[in-house]
Amino acid sequence: MLDETARKELALEHCRRMTSGDVDRMLELYTKDVRFEDPVGSPPMIGHEELRVHFQRAAQARTVDVAGVPVAAQDGLHVAIPVSVYMNYLPLGPALTKHGYLDKPADPFRKRIKFSLTSVFRAGSHGLIEAVWVYWGKSDLSLLDPGQE
Repeated sequence: MLDETARKELALEHCRRMTSGDVDRMLELYTKDVRFEDPVGSPPMIGHEELRVHFQRAAQARTVDVAGVPVAAQDGLHVAIPVSVYMNYLPLGPALTKHGYLDKPADPFRKRIKFSLTSVFRAGSHGLIEAVWVYWGKSDLSLLDPGQE
């Protein structure tokens, strides 16, 4: 088991690497058979190849993760962290608009999306992330003008 400090650092490192846009470095944090559910209730992504596609899309959208204070569970496995995620509307925004999560902006090339979310990570004794559950809903998304982050 990882201690609380190590689990919190793992969650913070996930946010730092997401912001860096380096997909290969992101995948180094995860087991080969990781289960990643974003958002909770959607079909999970299983394994590095499915997660690679997800992280590549996030990098393409110039994602920036602003981490809050992580909180460790007493089970020795889990840590939760609130995160404000900022990304370009394109390329992911049209899918969110199609599903009714966002209104279509007049100028999609200039808009950013803000997600207010909470991620829960399960870490194994090997120091890698085994599973992730990302919680957000329609009321946790907003459209921003450039410079509003």
